[in-house]
Amino acid sequence: RRPFCPPPPSSSSSTETMPLTKKEHQDEAMRLLRQSSMFHACSEETLRRIASEMDLQRFEKGETLLEQGWPQTKAFFIADGQIRRERVVNDQSHQVVDMFGNTDPDKFGNRKIAIGALHVLHSEPAFANAKCHSAGYMYTLEATVLKRLLCDGAFSQEVVQSLAVEVRRQANQVRWLMRTPLLEQRPKKTNVISVGIAAAIESFYRSGLNAAMNARLSGHWGKLFPNMHIQCPARILYINGFKGLRQYLDSQVKPEEYSSPNLVRLGLSFTPGIVMTPLSSVLEASNAGHMNPEPITSRWMRGTMWRMVREVIFGIGLNQMSDYWEERIPTTMIESEALRTAAGSMVAGVIAGYLSHIPHNLSTLKLMTPSKSYGQHLQALVAQSESRIPTSLSPATRKAVATGAALLFPRAVVIRTAQIVGSFIILNGTINGLKYAELPTSIPTAF
Repeated sequence: RRPFCPPPPSSSSSTETMPLTKKEHQDEAMRLLRQSSMFHACSEETLRRIASEMDLQRFEKGETLLEQGWPQTKAFFIADGQIRRERVVNDQSHQVVDMFGNTDPDKFGNRKIAIGALHVLHSEPAFANAKCHSAGYMYTLEATVLKRLLCDGAFSQEVVQSLAVEVRRQANQVRWLMRTPLLEQRPKKTNVISVGIAAAIESFYRSGLNAAMNARLSGHWGKLFPNMHIQCPARILYINGFKGLRQYLDSQVKPEEYSSPNLVRLGLSFTPGIVMTPLSSVLEASNAGHMNPEPITSRWMRGTMWRMVREVIFGIGLNQMSDYWEERIPTTMIESEALRTAAGSMVAGVIAGYLSHIPHNLSTLKLMTPSKSYGQHLQALVAQSESRIPTSLSPATRKAVATGAALLFPRAVVIRTAQIVGSFIILNGTINGLKYAELPTSIPTAF
């Protein structure tokens, strides 16, 4: 057994005035061991036993403690100073996590102080270089010493417990690694009343932006909130339909029991949008009275074909896609459940808003001017885009560029995307915010 010794004199005043005794060495080493993945759950007696087998070693700024690929014969526990780890991949050096040693503690109150503890048992090759960025000292644990200590059954159990706790902690930290495929997303439990409250709030937001979008397409402004006595209850039924149908179908249909489960999942994701198209048509017709003088009982049927495509995209965006992106946002980036819901809804809203915009434009133009065919409305959109294309281009090129612009950068796309993003955030945010409220009526759910 090697004796403990104080660090050699250093230019640092802290080391010059640190007359440590052997017990003080061990106490400091034990404090460091408590912050390591391998030993943090060990008993006081075990930690003291390990500390009594450790050495104290000083290092200087610029010194290389480890080269990538060297056998890891010692584990380092840094008491003072800073060490940077860098890994070389394809002749390029990359920093590995943060600085080790004197750094700010993490949310658990610990610093990154242990290097090589998980590689030392069998002297495996060092994962990365370790270079000192300041002078300091550390405690080291030899591989041979660790092997001998692990022969003790009680000691081994405490080490295994430490590692098990650490694995669970890190698994919770990397919850964002969950990767449920888009069509296999399971619905969250919701409540009819909470969905209704969310839909009532969102109906005013949607109506105002719908009026702005229709004005952008037609050149004529209508009322911002027309026929809200129709729009508000229809929107409540509409959103409850999307959420309720998803949960009901999830509880009744098991795609894995079919020969083509992905086709079944695709059909299930399409169904709410298809079923809710008539209600959506009533909502759209309520905003188009200033352009189409037909009574609403007739007006709602205009533009149904492309509106159904739009509703399928909206339904997948509101349901599966919002959950999909919320699941993929790292908890290290956003911890709050409410903010994660909002961020997931925002990403899904941007995608759904963009993809549904051409179907929306065609269905809306058909609703406002039913005398024209879909082809004529599409040609009108291309003609509007052509006015923004430089006249220096040849007619054929100008037409092709205008067609591409009309399809890829459609008119009023920013308004439409803002509408969908806002709707998704309001709906999913309000529904999730009220899910813990003790409300009396629940939608059937698979849970």
